[in-house]
Amino acid sequence: MSVTHERAASEIPSGGRFRRGSRELWALCAALGLIAGLAAGWLGYPRLTSVVLTQPIRFSHSAHAKQDVACRTCHFEGPDGTFNGFPDIGVCASCHAEPTGGRSEDEKEADKLVVEYVRGKKAVPWLSLARQPDHVLFDHGPHLRFGCPACHPDMSHQDYPELRQNRVSGYRNWTMSMERCQTCHRQQSASVDCVSCHR
Repeated sequence: MSVTHERAASEIPSGGRFRRGSRELWALCAALGLIAGLAAGWLGYPRLTSVVLTQPIRFSHSAHAKQDVACRTCHFEGPDGTFNGFPDIGVCASCHAEPTGGRSEDEKEADKLVVEYVRGKKAVPWLSLARQPDHVLFDHGPHLRFGCPACHPDMSHQDYPELRQNRVSGYRNWTMSMERCQTCHRQQSASVDCVSCHR
């Protein structure tokens, strides 16, 4: 090695260039790792904390709304405000008395309704989209004057909504949040005390 090369090598701090490049590489890896971790959490967290529930019959609210079936034809409340929730199988049988024999997925589901439930006069074990957890007390009676859309989404445009239930809280993705309840209660000067709505 020549003297010039030895002098030039001695003037460069040992590993200086390597350390700077190494720090930049570590910073880049840390940033990419953070971004990947946040993305995985954002996408994976809902799937880990909730379970997808499946209705016994694939039911389209929009198909029924297009036939001018009013919400209260199937969902109605008693005189005391207690909510029926789901229709008696006789309500379904008034339109679905015989199998269609069709081949589309909707026709097959209508036939399943007739064969498995209507003919056996057996209630369909529907899953409530807006079921409140057991610790929530809710009476439809005082809320009826506001109309269904004040609390429930407009189901007339929903075909087969995905139903998820939080494994921890028991809330379902279509359930009205406590924040919305409290906002409305404040607007109507109704109680927002915990014991008004929770056991």
